[in-house]
Amino acid sequence: MDALTNPTPDCGTGFATPEARWARLGPYYAMFPIRFAQDAVDRFTEPGDVVLDPFCGRGTAPYAAMVAGRDAVACEINPVAWVYAATKTAPASDPDAVKDRIGDIAKAAKPKDREPESQFQQLAFCPKVLGFLNAARRELRWRDGTTDRTVAALILQYLHSKVPQGLSNQMRHCRAMAPEYCVRWWNENGYETPPEVDPISFLNARVDWRYRKGIPERSHSRGVTVTLGDSATDLVEPPAPARLVVTSPPYSGVTDYGVDSWLRLWAIGEGPALPKWDTRHKHVGLAKYRTMLERVFAATAARAHPDAAWLVRCDARERTLDVVLPILSDIAGEREVEVSPAPFSRPTQTSLYGDRADKPGEIDLLVRPTTATVAAHRGVAAA
Repeated sequence: MDALTNPTPDCGTGFATPEARWARLGPYYAMFPIRFAQDAVDRFTEPGDVVLDPFCGRGTAPYAAMVAGRDAVACEINPVAWVYAATKTAPASDPDAVKDRIGDIAKAAKPKDREPESQFQQLAFCPKVLGFLNAARRELRWRDGTTDRTVAALILQYLHSKVPQGLSNQMRHCRAMAPEYCVRWWNENGYETPPEVDPISFLNARVDWRYRKGIPERSHSRGVTVTLGDSATDLVEPPAPARLVVTSPPYSGVTDYGVDSWLRLWAIGEGPALPKWDTRHKHVGLAKYRTMLERVFAATAARAHPDAAWLVRCDARERTLDVVLPILSDIAGEREVEVSPAPFSRPTQTSLYGDRADKPGEIDLLVRPTTATVAAHRGVAAA
């Protein structure tokens, strides 16, 4: 099903359409490009098919599926990424309600909310922003409603960035650095005072920009489900067996969402004001890593068509690839697992933080549906 028989509207460039404007909501340290997901959806599915991603991150795969008129089932364990994914696929319909909620949160801020708990908070956010963030942590019910979740997503989008693009002092956009490092860097580089930002006017301007083209036409689709939880146990049953699994599992020993997202986790009330370093999400132990992947891929396979296409973007290092490839080969059965290098085309995120070593890149593992299944499925879809 390689021909682009039902090409997806392009979300990868520009901001001319609501689909393109919402596609990139959510800075995230580990993500694959929207075009990667769109190509897979176009190649291996027909309109109405189900796409499944058990490690959906900020929701690129379910978003691409939704835009293309496919159903999607996805799951994500990181609350920050889930807020992005759930908001992109079902943003609040009324921007005025979003702005009203921002105003409500600002009014709910108490004098104590403006008092920093650490030197990091003192240098990171001006008192008005800090008060707003502490009120948001207390007031927002982002698990339960689209308006609160959309507000949370916008706060996370702009929580830290370069001055004046975010609510914070000068910081990296995708990943939160250690507080001690930030304090030292600010003091050494002339950022001893955080910028004065009015969170209401700042966020309202971003609401106006985000909604200027509207929301994606197919958002709020009943066929798209993004769950917060562990895919081994919380992946929901799709309306029909998935015809495509497209995903990228965690890379062993590389990323840890608790560390990479510690400041954003705090901002939605899911973490402490200062990070507590813990490598449990970094998948350093290969035995536990293998067990985790076996459980998640087994749950995924149980919800996919026996002859579904699988496209897995994987770390090219042996410590990850040697775990993922045998598990996927068992699922493929008699079908071949095609291995295609996907080298990094530009500097990696880790290089931004001082790691200059050569990187092996990534690998795409593809299991194609059989020719007979493709022909039969196309015939049914055409009928």
